[in-house]
Amino acid sequence: MSNPQSTESRQAVLIDVARRLSCTHDLGELVDHILQRSREVMDCEVCSILLPDGPDEDLLIRSTLDPINSMEIRVPKGKGIAGDVYATKKVVNIEDALSDPRHFRPASDKSDLVTRAMLTIPLLDGGHCVGVMQAINPNHSASFTAQDVEMFETFGSLIAVTLLRLESQKKAIQEAETRQQLSLATEIQNSFLPAPQVRLGDIAVESFYEPASEVGGDFFFWHQIDDGKILLGVGDVCGKGLPAALDMARGTTLIASTAHLCTTMNLAEWMTTLNRRLCGVMKAGRFIAINAMLVCPRTRRVQLCCAGLPGARVFDGRLWKEVQAPGNVPLGISCAASYEEAELPLSTGRHWMIFTDGILEVQNSAGEYFEDHAMEQALQVPSGGDAGMTLDRLVKQWRTFSQGAAYQDDATVLTVTDHSAPPPAELALTCHPETLRLVREFIEAWACYHGLRDDITGLIVLGCDEVMSNICKYAYCSTSAERSACCRIGSDSESVRILIEHHGAGLTNEDFQKLITPPSAGERIGGLGLHVIREVFDSVDFRRETDRSVIELVKRL
Repeated sequence: MSNPQSTESRQAVLIDVARRLSCTHDLGELVDHILQRSREVMDCEVCSILLPDGPDEDLLIRSTLDPINSMEIRVPKGKGIAGDVYATKKVVNIEDALSDPRHFRPASDKSDLVTRAMLTIPLLDGGHCVGVMQAINPNHSASFTAQDVEMFETFGSLIAVTLLRLESQKKAIQEAETRQQLSLATEIQNSFLPAPQVRLGDIAVESFYEPASEVGGDFFFWHQIDDGKILLGVGDVCGKGLPAALDMARGTTLIASTAHLCTTMNLAEWMTTLNRRLCGVMKAGRFIAINAMLVCPRTRRVQLCCAGLPGARVFDGRLWKEVQAPGNVPLGISCAASYEEAELPLSTGRHWMIFTDGILEVQNSAGEYFEDHAMEQALQVPSGGDAGMTLDRLVKQWRTFSQGAAYQDDATVLTVTDHSAPPPAELALTCHPETLRLVREFIEAWACYHGLRDDITGLIVLGCDEVMSNICKYAYCSTSAERSACCRIGSDSESVRILIEHHGAGLTNEDFQKLITPPSAGERIGGLGLHVIREVFDSVDFRRETDRSVIELVKRL
């Protein structure tokens, strides 16, 4: 048994070890110091510490025996006396370890040590075991005494607290490094995104972008091309986190480097080209969904190409409506994929919107999707309200709806607003051959603003010119003092409608039919101009309304 002097000496070592442990900040340094002083505390031949290492929780042995350390011996989970103590969290004190069936022989076979008595304790943090310590072959007796066990457990509690402190510090450092890395990743990712708001001539672009975590796979883009066109859109990369952010960087970089091709390509051709390039740089199984717009302020046309995302919306002056456009596969899946587009006049609505599915697919606490009803409510414009405020209302209601959601995807919205002043839809004039050019200019300006094709515009101008010429020649006599006329024009998604009113002698539909009678049915009465009118317009209606004559002309688009 140990004598009092020896016990006091070991207690003094224990106190010194406790003081040193409180200022240790490195695990390797801590283990070395534990091993150096543990033999003094326990007055034994060998001391070892076994700590879980790796996902399988094998116990890695560090010992005062150098051969053991150099060979990095591991005790498999549940094996050996140490594995049993780690699992049961109970102290094991045996006089003859070699005869114990639990003894892990590979460790003892690696050294010349003859193991006799062995004391094994768990390093406990409440009910959690953080490791195991062993003392082998006491110098002061044949086996470890109850006093030895008490001292070793005291020593072990100090070790456990220190290990937990170091683990907590390690996690705090790792979390700080992770936050710093994510902050840097966010900064880098944001560098691939353009300004959230921009005014490009009469076109204003505004965006809302909110990743579900620090970095995400959503993005938006806009590029003004040399010929005045504007390429813009939103994208959604499959997956989440850093892999998605890297694909987002690839996608936005390729979009920026190929945007200039839209000067000679339509949007569908550009998307086909972009898809082939993405297929060459993205890993198999990954893809990017994109909803893109190509706006041409000069021709007042918009091209839309949807590849795996919800369709665009347009505000027609009363409601936000979905634009009917062909669906296409996301980019990066197949090099052979081809893409289709829809083309509309920019004047279909002064406000346009495209978005990723993170807007629609978020669920509230009741399990309802935002797209079920809340989306339409958010897009409603109050009577007398400003449709330009729709993005603010949408974002506000979307955030309120998604509070408490168990899952939330990246979300992006891009709005396009046309601020160009529309030309007048009505022209009043005095009928005279010299004023016919005013009608031509009126039609051309209106048609240009509403994005009508040149061939359609030319035919409408020709037809209206013939109508006004006939009014000048035949509706008013040469002595007429009152020669006023009015031209009104409007359109919807299917047709252009023109009303021409005058106070001269007007035709009826019966008169018109007689004047355009084909030669086979008798002598042709009307001139060439009436036949041009019939050929140009899909519907022609001559009627009398109170004190004026009205000619209604309809051209299907």
